[in-house]
Amino acid sequence: MLDIRPAEQHELDALIAAAQSPATREHHRERWAQQLSGEAVYLLARENGQVVGHTMLRRHSWYPEVQAGPDPAEINALHAYEQGRGIGTAIIAAAEELAREWGYAAIGLGVGPDNTGARRLYERLGYRDWDGPQVRDEWTEKDADGRVLVTHRDLCTYLIKPL
Repeated sequence: MLDIRPAEQHELDALIAAAQSPATREHHRERWAQQLSGEAVYLLARENGQVVGHTMLRRHSWYPEVQAGPDPAEINALHAYEQGRGIGTAIIAAAEELAREWGYAAIGLGVGPDNTGARRLYERLGYRDWDGPQVRDEWTEKDADGRVLVTHRDLCTYLIKPL
């Protein structure tokens, strides 16, 4: 049985300690900072006390084009550590429930054109292309000192689902 709820400090510490790269450690720290600020919730999926997946649920879209339009709650960086076990589906369901609790009428997410498996999952769960343009997902990988190693700029299709 999966237990999906916001991250706690001791879990963040364990994720950072287990991370193989400085960039991954920095991503965990950034997600935690967003949760502490109230901008988002860092949802962790746990099974038998072990973290088996995560996502961010943002209170507002990351993308200016979407902010100017429907501005739904937004799933960002969904990651099920093992695919095909229903972990991603369960994380999405938990994010949707939290978005409903926040009072949102819709939830959205960006998906890259090369991520066809994820797109199939999202469509199966009721997500559809929004009426606006593609969005540019821009994010950085940083080292342990916070220096930018790589900046990614990926065009994504934005999908939205009424809640």
